[in-house]
Amino acid sequence: MKHPLKATLVGLLFVLSAYAASADLPLSRVVLFSSGVGYFERAGQVEGNAKVELSFKTEQINDLLKSLVLQDLDGGRIAPVVYSPQEPLTRTLQSFSLDLSQDRPLATMLSMLRGAKVEIVADGTVRGSVLGVETQQKSSDKGVVSFSVVNVVTDTGITQIPLWHIKSIKLLDEKLSGDLAKALGVLNASHDSGKRPLTLSFEGAGKRHVRVGYLLETPVWKTSYRLLVDEKGLFLQAWAIVENTTDDDWQGVKLSLVSGRPISFVQDLYQPLYVSRPVVAPSVVGSPLPQTYEGAMEAAAKGEAGPQGPRGAPGMGGFGGRRGGMPGMPGAAATPYNQQIVESNSNAAMLAPMPGESEGVDAMAAGEKVGELFQYAIDQPVTVARHQSAMIPIINKGIEGAKVSIYNQAGNLKYPLNGLRLKNTSGLQLMGGPITVFDGGVYAGDALTTDIAPDDDRLVTYAVDLGVEVAPKVEETATDYTSLKISRGVLLLTRKQHRENSYTAKNVTDEKRTLLIEQQIQDGWDLISPAKPNEKTAHNYRFKLEIAPKTTEKLTVVEEHPISETVALIDRDATSFGLYIRAPKISDAVKTALQKIVEMKTTIADVAAQWTDRDARLKEITSEQERIRNNMAQLDRNSDLYKRYVEKFTAQETEYEKLQAEMKKLHDQQKGLQDELTAYISGLNVE
Repeated sequence: MKHPLKATLVGLLFVLSAYAASADLPLSRVVLFSSGVGYFERAGQVEGNAKVELSFKTEQINDLLKSLVLQDLDGGRIAPVVYSPQEPLTRTLQSFSLDLSQDRPLATMLSMLRGAKVEIVADGTVRGSVLGVETQQKSSDKGVVSFSVVNVVTDTGITQIPLWHIKSIKLLDEKLSGDLAKALGVLNASHDSGKRPLTLSFEGAGKRHVRVGYLLETPVWKTSYRLLVDEKGLFLQAWAIVENTTDDDWQGVKLSLVSGRPISFVQDLYQPLYVSRPVVAPSVVGSPLPQTYEGAMEAAAKGEAGPQGPRGAPGMGGFGGRRGGMPGMPGAAATPYNQQIVESNSNAAMLAPMPGESEGVDAMAAGEKVGELFQYAIDQPVTVARHQSAMIPIINKGIEGAKVSIYNQAGNLKYPLNGLRLKNTSGLQLMGGPITVFDGGVYAGDALTTDIAPDDDRLVTYAVDLGVEVAPKVEETATDYTSLKISRGVLLLTRKQHRENSYTAKNVTDEKRTLLIEQQIQDGWDLISPAKPNEKTAHNYRFKLEIAPKTTEKLTVVEEHPISETVALIDRDATSFGLYIRAPKISDAVKTALQKIVEMKTTIADVAAQWTDRDARLKEITSEQERIRNNMAQLDRNSDLYKRYVEKFTAQETEYEKLQAEMKKLHDQQKGLQDELTAYISGLNVE
């Protein structure tokens, strides 16, 4: 017969082990993204109700809370994940009896201790309760000095102690002393950037496979290339450079490298957030005031229910959301473990199964397109110790390409650069990175490339080509007017600016050279010759020039830039129209219209000149009459000279009236001619 107490203890131990059995989930998979994050997956077996404790750096918790995925793959359930929140430091400090949320001077701290029992050592030892702190003044040789004193109530009365006399202060209240120690401990812990525990719980019966996945910030994985050039062609070798900056050893993990730029950000989910609430004073019964109420802008429909909580969310596709869902949700019926892995991996790059065949010759990686990204799946387990780095070959195969010399006047005025036109026939996405070029088994130089998609091509340069000399020359001229037309009173003129860029290239070697000349594309300039470039990029034309050994070739690139001008015909003088009438490209209709405008403007100018002549004569008469009046005022009315002045004055008055009448007629004539010209010009639309 079993001892009852022993049986009870055994049963209790069994229950505790079933409820809180610990499990180890080793790191099994790592996916590094070129956007600066990495996906880490842990997998293992648990039994019964099991707990897994993981620890992470404080700065990693936010990424973890944003991305953590748990899977119980054999019908278990996921219990809540438990961790210690990061309470805001100020709020935590304000919860103690002594508020250390701010850096306060001693006088302020003593004011906060009003009523507390203390022991102060100054010139002597004083025990009592702090009454408060005050500022006092006293006279000295240097003037009036202010200082703070603490007032302490002792058994013998109130004792005043200047703060600058105090040597030490002891809190006699154990609670206050304990809170001060705790607050200082919190401040000290705030400087600690160590690890924080996170407890995962899996509930169920029997042995089950579980997986844990999460994203953390990681260094961007990089690519470097070696390109071998010889008479057989081009051979490309690519190495991925990865860094394990985590605190875990990557021991035989499945490693995948993903190129692309998925959006990733950090959000503070670790620190609790508090909503500011209004402070409402306690209600006091008093005289009521009249109340007013605003009317509702919208009324609920009759029988309409109020706000409802969220409906049940579907499982997370791609992470096996159907199994081991949210806390309290039972898992689906168990299926074989391998089958579950395939199903859960079918929709996500980070969980995709490793390809079975390598597409490289001797490379350790097989590449595949996953959604909008490209993944290099390392086809054998990888081991990288923590805080160590590794170089992993991911491409090792021949590609298509050809040697070229590339000239760009902005880069070098005299020599082109040795280059290669690479066509990505590897079937893989080539990430941007440095390329070390070996030509004929000898180091030839370094190149740099951007991302190259499969079947796309790219030019790379790696050295100065001293075997070819290029002499550039630029000539610009402006052409005469090539187009003239009149539209609604405006003369529209077009002429072209002509530019020739010539490149004289000399090949001093015994080998044929293929020279690509790059010329910048400028807005507003049209390419005339050659009719089309061999290539056109976003910013440059590229022209191909084949140069035989020991020969010189010349390329001339002709461009034109149309320049438009507008001339308001109504405002221009008739004499300025001769330049336009003599333009070689003017049509007969435009020429006839301009000649008629010149005739009409000439007639108007003649009338205006006649009016101006008469106006000048009027001013002359006015001046003459003023002189006569002054002279007549000095003469006897019966004198002969006075009578002569009267006769002349009378004749001038007659002429004055006649001139005024003629000027009015000329003014009306000029206005009529001007209106006729304006109407004619406004109605012109000729080319």
